[in-house]
Amino acid sequence: MKYLLNLICIFFIASSVFAQDQWFNYSSPFPIKAAIPTGDGLLLSTGGGLRFRAQNLDDVFTTSKGLGEQSMSAVAISDLGAFAVSESGVISTILPNGTWQVLSRSYTGNNTHVIPGLALLGGPVLVIAFEDRLSFFNLRTMTSILTVERIADINVSAYPITAMDIHGDSLIIAAGGGLYMRKMDWENLDTDVQLYDPDSWKIIKNASINNEPIKSIAWKDGEMKTFPTEGMRIWDKDGETRVALLDTFSVDTKTESLIMIRGKTLKDSILYERDSFVVKGESKVHYCYKSKVRWVSLLPSGKAILAGPEIILYYDNGKFTDLTEYKPFPLGIPYELQALPVGGVLVATEEGRFSHFSYSWDEKKYVWSEPTYAAMSGNGSDARAHNLKTLSVLPDGGTFYHHWADGYAVYSGWADMLTAELYLRGEDKNGVPNRDKYCMDNYFEGNSNGSIAGILAVSSTPAPNNNGYLTTSASKKGYSLVYVENGKDERGPLVSCAKNVGSATIGGPMFARVDENGNWVVYVGTREATSTDANGGLDVFVFPPVNKMGGNISKVDTSYRKTYSGAQSTPLDLVYEPITDYVWMVTASTLVYWDKDDKDLKTPLSTNGLTGADYTSIDVDSRGNLWVGTKSQGAYRLTPRKTSPDTLSVMHFTTRHGLLSEGIQDVAVDTVLGMVWFAHDNGVTGYKRDDVRGTEKNMTDNAHEDVKVYPIPFRPKLQPYISFVNVADDAVINIYNRGGRLVVSLSGNQISGGRAEWNGRMENGSLVAPGVYQYVIRGGTKVRKGKLLIIH
Repeated sequence: MKYLLNLICIFFIASSVFAQDQWFNYSSPFPIKAAIPTGDGLLLSTGGGLRFRAQNLDDVFTTSKGLGEQSMSAVAISDLGAFAVSESGVISTILPNGTWQVLSRSYTGNNTHVIPGLALLGGPVLVIAFEDRLSFFNLRTMTSILTVERIADINVSAYPITAMDIHGDSLIIAAGGGLYMRKMDWENLDTDVQLYDPDSWKIIKNASINNEPIKSIAWKDGEMKTFPTEGMRIWDKDGETRVALLDTFSVDTKTESLIMIRGKTLKDSILYERDSFVVKGESKVHYCYKSKVRWVSLLPSGKAILAGPEIILYYDNGKFTDLTEYKPFPLGIPYELQALPVGGVLVATEEGRFSHFSYSWDEKKYVWSEPTYAAMSGNGSDARAHNLKTLSVLPDGGTFYHHWADGYAVYSGWADMLTAELYLRGEDKNGVPNRDKYCMDNYFEGNSNGSIAGILAVSSTPAPNNNGYLTTSASKKGYSLVYVENGKDERGPLVSCAKNVGSATIGGPMFARVDENGNWVVYVGTREATSTDANGGLDVFVFPPVNKMGGNISKVDTSYRKTYSGAQSTPLDLVYEPITDYVWMVTASTLVYWDKDDKDLKTPLSTNGLTGADYTSIDVDSRGNLWVGTKSQGAYRLTPRKTSPDTLSVMHFTTRHGLLSEGIQDVAVDTVLGMVWFAHDNGVTGYKRDDVRGTEKNMTDNAHEDVKVYPIPFRPKLQPYISFVNVADDAVINIYNRGGRLVVSLSGNQISGGRAEWNGRMENGSLVAPGVYQYVIRGGTKVRKGKLLIIH
């Protein structure tokens, strides 16, 4: 136990280093599905990875730290080490450096889930209870011994396992209210030829649909006790400890249902929640209370850590401290991302919270900001149902957000403070209806139920002048194009619109830019209905900038629009690639592109390695690579051939590489930090790559960071290379010995993403002599010089 705690502490310190070419997971570690005491706290299996929580230590382990999946179901610890089991049955173990390593994925193809908390160690054997089977895995040979579906007289798919315990050489299983036991020779279980035989199990109590379920097993003075509630029960010299999740009581005098720590009954309200029920045949509502905690780690001097599915508490002799919040990532269910112009990312969640990962001058590092709340609450299930992309940010600060059916909201900074709310309903003090003042259409106008009103916008984008936002307003007459200026007068934000100019009822994903003539070009994916499988296409508007149209876009009409078809269904996301001047879009099942010289949308002809994906999002990096998110297959990087967009080279990324989950709702490319961000159900993944970083400002007065060279001293026999980072793409790096003789020169293809590496060898492959060397880097508008110390 102490060994595991030491490993966790080591990794907690080491993980703060922001290394090159690395995966970073930011997860919401909830709900808590299982927990075991270890060290001074609890090791928790959660929907967002493994979390270790003690009074003064809090860390989360996810796929970027070696786990095979995001959602974990159980952890088991013995002298052999710590072993984690994911929801689908991926087995991982902790390494001496504090990271985790996958041992086996052999159970993941079974399409069944591990029952939370039901993975136990018997010697070198890991016993795992699935929803429809019981599996035995040998940790020494790293092989599955056997999987059984029948125990004695029951099939575990009909009577799923509800509790499990290992007591010496006995494995005890509870299912269907029955109890079963089998003697196990744990060291030689591979040779137990009777293990597959259901009759080798002893029936202690028969299963029955009429039985009260057995959900936990405990031992008191060598006697086994079973309970109908999930939880932990411990008897030791200090008295009884009892934490049971679903124990209910009507009054707190019924002490057998109350939480107890070392013989002391706890009645504190923080431990319980109120519930209600109706007895069959009665109309009266009865009220009761039930425990919120299920697991406990007993600490010295009367202290303890308690946890339930949504709560963690530190108990110190009658006083409680709430340890539930995971401060490194304070969000719930992310669904939309926007890369920040200064580096970092802004996240919007389903429940209507914003947080940005950005540099904190106070903490001198990148951190997640304290969440702010959307003015009109969150978009909830509508966010995913309609694949909303309504979040936009301006280069100098400013954020726009649409709440489905209600209106628009404008914020300062990165959604730090609300500056304006634009509601469809209501009117101003002069009696002007908001729908007219803010140029909004009622999508439901003309329906049989006239009381329904809703402004629908699927997307938004910064206006090309970077002084406002463009969005749409759905209408049965054709969507309207809306311009919201970032400034405002005494009446509120300045809003104008081009009424009913869209070729379809709903405007989808958007992007806007300035063309070579100074005109605004606005791309809008279209939808014929709110469903994401409706018909759709692409509208392209080209019109003069607002400062040449009287400060608004009301004069824009359908003559400024061209429409293109060819997508199999409605576009879900859209990106403009400036190198080739192509527009790329994803629908639920296809990738399409538009060339301004073509009459229709096209699908690439060759996409080897990209089949059967269910797409959700797309973005592009500074080198023209497309990053695509999918619902269940992870992410893809697509590189179009320079001569034709019809041929794409494909790279596929999954949880095996470091994604928090293979379900991705949104993708955002951050060229400042060189990160690709992915939004998942329970967190965010950041993938740091040198070739993603924008290098156009490197070695200029506007560079984000100066040139860095490390490690110094460089030990080529121990370290693979010395790195030169933040250099210009056109840089030439020359390295000279003390006599001024050129040893090596790096340039061209040897520089990628503002980074070059040297292994300490000359062009003939021989290692350079130890000593002091000088480097000279010329690129951009700068020259950088310095010294290297090479040690053998």
